[in-house]
Amino acid sequence: MPSSHRRAAAGLTAAAVACSLALAPGAAFGAIVTDPITTSADDAALSLTPLGSFETGVFDEGAAEIVAAYGDRLFVVNAQAATVSVLDYSDPTNIVKEFDISGAGVANSVAVRDDGLGVIALEAPVKTDPGSLLFFDANAAGSTILGSVTVGALPDMVTISADGQYAVAANEGEPSDDFTIDPEGSISVVTLPAGVTAPGQGAVATADFRDFEAGGSLPLPEGVRVFGPNPAGDLPVSRNLEPEYITVDGATAYVTLQEANSLAVVDLASATVSAIVPLGTKDHGATGAGLDASDRDGAAEGPAINIDTYPGLNGMYMPDAIDAYTTGGATYLVTANEGDVREWGEYIDESRVGNLATDGYGPVCADSPLASLTGAADLGRLAVSKEDGFNADEGCYEELYSYGARSFSIWNTSGELVWDSGDAFERLTAELLPANFNSDHGASEFDTRSDAKGPEPESVTVGEVDGVPYAFVGLERVGGIMVFDLSSPADASFVTYFNNRDFAVSGEDTTDAAGLAAAGDLGPEGIAFVAAEDSPTGAPLLAVGNEVSGSTTVYSVDSTLDTTTDVQVLTINDFHGRIEPNFGNGEAGAAVIAGAVSQFESENPNTLFVSSGDMIGASTFTSFIQQDNPTIDALVEAGLDLGAVGNHEFDAGFADLVERVIPRYGQGDEVAGAPYALGANVYLAGTDEPALQEYVVEDVDGVRVAFIGTVTADTATLVSPAGITEIEFGDQLEAANRVAAEITSADAADVVVLLTHDGAPTEDCATIAQGDSDYAALVNGASAEIDAIVSGHTHQPYACEVPVNGVAGTERPVIQANQYGTMLGKLDISVDTATGELVSIGGSLVPLVGEDDAPLFAADPEVEAIVADAVEVADELGSVEVGSITGDIVRGGTPPGDDRGVESSLGNLVADMYLWATSNESYAGTPAQIALMNPGGLRADLLFGEDGTVTYRDVANVQPFANTLVTLTLTGAQLEQVLEEQWQPESSSRPKLHLGVSEGFSYVYDPNAAAGSRILSMTLNGEAIGADDEMTIVTNSFLAAGGDNFFTLAEGTNVADSGQVDLAASVAYFEEFEVVEPAPLGRAVVGETPAPGDGDGGSTPGAGNGSGSGSGSGSDSGRGTGSTAGQLGVTGAELPLGAALGAALLLVAGGVLFALRRRTTPAGE
Repeated sequence: MPSSHRRAAAGLTAAAVACSLALAPGAAFGAIVTDPITTSADDAALSLTPLGSFETGVFDEGAAEIVAAYGDRLFVVNAQAATVSVLDYSDPTNIVKEFDISGAGVANSVAVRDDGLGVIALEAPVKTDPGSLLFFDANAAGSTILGSVTVGALPDMVTISADGQYAVAANEGEPSDDFTIDPEGSISVVTLPAGVTAPGQGAVATADFRDFEAGGSLPLPEGVRVFGPNPAGDLPVSRNLEPEYITVDGATAYVTLQEANSLAVVDLASATVSAIVPLGTKDHGATGAGLDASDRDGAAEGPAINIDTYPGLNGMYMPDAIDAYTTGGATYLVTANEGDVREWGEYIDESRVGNLATDGYGPVCADSPLASLTGAADLGRLAVSKEDGFNADEGCYEELYSYGARSFSIWNTSGELVWDSGDAFERLTAELLPANFNSDHGASEFDTRSDAKGPEPESVTVGEVDGVPYAFVGLERVGGIMVFDLSSPADASFVTYFNNRDFAVSGEDTTDAAGLAAAGDLGPEGIAFVAAEDSPTGAPLLAVGNEVSGSTTVYSVDSTLDTTTDVQVLTINDFHGRIEPNFGNGEAGAAVIAGAVSQFESENPNTLFVSSGDMIGASTFTSFIQQDNPTIDALVEAGLDLGAVGNHEFDAGFADLVERVIPRYGQGDEVAGAPYALGANVYLAGTDEPALQEYVVEDVDGVRVAFIGTVTADTATLVSPAGITEIEFGDQLEAANRVAAEITSADAADVVVLLTHDGAPTEDCATIAQGDSDYAALVNGASAEIDAIVSGHTHQPYACEVPVNGVAGTERPVIQANQYGTMLGKLDISVDTATGELVSIGGSLVPLVGEDDAPLFAADPEVEAIVADAVEVADELGSVEVGSITGDIVRGGTPPGDDRGVESSLGNLVADMYLWATSNESYAGTPAQIALMNPGGLRADLLFGEDGTVTYRDVANVQPFANTLVTLTLTGAQLEQVLEEQWQPESSSRPKLHLGVSEGFSYVYDPNAAAGSRILSMTLNGEAIGADDEMTIVTNSFLAAGGDNFFTLAEGTNVADSGQVDLAASVAYFEEFEVVEPAPLGRAVVGETPAPGDGDGGSTPGAGNGSGSGSGSGSDSGRGTGSTAGQLGVTGAELPLGAALGAALLLVAGGVLFALRRRTTPAGE
């Protein structure tokens, strides 16, 4: 098990949010509220998690209604804009609008076929006129209209059959607002072409209801509600029936006729209505079928929750949305029983029970069981139909009929009720929302909708997860999604409810988009289920259009079944002791890293934290001054479980690694510490015997995850040979495949992860496996038993999928998490709990610092304390003397540092330091010839003070950015262009940034010449530099990447990071030359002034062949021949200070003796 003291034993698998971007703790975005209302059944096998939301900022205008999903896009009806908005939800946490599609009319509905043929139902500008279906290409980069066909009046819904053969539209045919025109309702059946093209008008057939008129070929069944005025005077059935919603099952469409409380059955091949099926009513007097019928049933006629049964009260189902599914060989229909009133012109079929005597046709009959319940506290406030239940002979209402059933129902295809959810919606929301029960959608209220359809289930869709069919039901008024298991149609069961709404914010009171977003989702209207195979995340999703809040929200549909165990592996590489935060550079620091690990562990206890090398070495001052012990302690406290060894772990030699570093990780136990330095390709010299532990297997909640470690074989050339005489570095690919085969043959693991301290030179996934490098060979040749590769060494951010050699169609994640703790890598692993088989594995990167330079995770206080102690010690040791100077060495301008556009003694001296550090005899890389230093990197002067003493702190303050020294090759022409780039672009805050240059190099310039022509000549050691000459340049990593607009430096070839932090190089320079004089000016010469000859300065010790106080060898590289100083690697290694400084640092600090050791400077990462 993991070694961290904070690691809890793995328990139940946490449901993983299906997204590529991890969120900061407690973050809310878009319309996703921080405290949603949710509850689940004890045995719930499914949960909903909101991932992201697209906000229109438009309140109560229908700006997000019907939703269709296709590929990486959502097509959302925006009735307010009369368009369909096309949203990119490839990253559901960051939904982006691409464009709109519109036509001649108002968009009511949208659907997309599997090949991308899209169709929009358009209401005509005059809604009683014929509408149209507008066809478009859903694959196109912009709005691409293919054509249109004319259909019936007010096409309110359109769908496409599963086989793609038909588009079917429900032409609602609503009356005009003044009820002078009442078009026929109908269903249009459009035969679709095979390709992504529009059908012609000849492909449109219409299924009407004329056969059901008096004298028609089919009888109108009793119970089909046909009522109210008929302004045209003819076709009363056809004009009265209003098709609302459609589901297609094979060759048959089932259409809700909401106001008629019926279903129409349509034969698609013949485009005829073969039957109309009345749905009957729900007995609200039956147990389990009660309702809260009043908004004034509390004290003093105030609101209260009072769910009760009422014999004689009948709920008309009146479904809006409908869907179909098949189980056990039978097809079932699922309806959301919203209810609706006909209210056109002066006609309205609705009345409150208490007003029936005046607004209806008479009072409630005296002998009705409801006669005594017409007061406001009982049924008096309830809206009922005046057209139903009236006994004309008696002149009174025998029974009452309310709108909708406040439920969803399951029917067979004959229209017989199989199951109904009863009063479950009201009882669940009453328990969860006692202060906002039966609230309206536009305002946060209490009990205001009890007298009118209650929670009002409007939308429903069926989706299958893990082989189980589920109904997702949207509650229009109170909000939220109810989920029920439909696997047993006669006994459906509640699973979960999720309401992404903050009732503390009332939508109608908001004045801006931000306030509306804070309210969450209001009025779910359309729901689209996206199956895993169609999802951009590879997991099931639910997209919901919310008409009142104007938001489109995407949920992950997460299985909570124990069929798989989910393990997440957090990775870090090339940390290089960056324990202090440097948020401006994106470096989170050890405490924030620990906080991130803790956050991920809280979300999924099955979490491991691993490294792929270079946790120490090349470190900043705070860590390297104590031999990186603070880094080791902070990482252990942060929960680091294991890691591969990197080249910098060998900076102090193999003995230091096994005798100090490994036991430190194990808190004094070298066996416990061994997994922190895995190295399968590190052998005892002259043998094939492993010198380090090759792999480790971690058991995480029953999942066995093996980690193999390897390190670049170039390590032999990157560290001091004297420190690694006992070992040698073999081929990574051979070692990785050998160990993977050993693990597999022993059935020792379910998942195998390779941690390699090697990497690609680029973050481009298309090229990381190309070329003939050892790393490319490793990525391409790793055996199929290796399920993922976690990289390091090259300080790149990438999360790629690379084909597995020899296994067609299979890819594995290959990741690297940049550098210095700027981000974490993340492997999401899912394993079949029963069989141990790997189900899925994917890689991603998690930023730790936001774009606003603020940490995205809370800092861990215990790790903060470790870092604070390290800073305190570093401050103390920073006062140690490292050398002395003969006078002030300052930046340019008056006062010093005021003008970065002039030559400075300090800039030239630092350039001399860079050159010496990368050309002395102990340097293992290609010797540099010229050094360059940017003035912005100099943040303090070296001042003589009382006696010229220079301390660690003094040196650190000069260059506080912890840049590394990078060598690269430039041609003479490129070098000239770099010098030209000292004159900055016009938009820059400073007109010129004068580079410090090393002794032996000089150039002549004309400051008044035209841009690009200011450099007149360049020499190195007195010899002219030609345009085609190639020079090895050294500079800091900031400039090498093109910083400060020195773009040409980024074009250099043979780029190699020396591994030396600028501070460490400076310390080593002072150690080599105990007394340092100011570097002379005059290396950059104006006009025809003679350039200083080679060696004429004499004041920079150990550089070139001058006569200064240091000993010079006269070599072209300017290497000094003094004592060898150790150096650091990539981002600051532990640079030994030599015997004199070492003696000075034999300080007892809290009982711990600190001494700095010698290193040989690595030439690579």
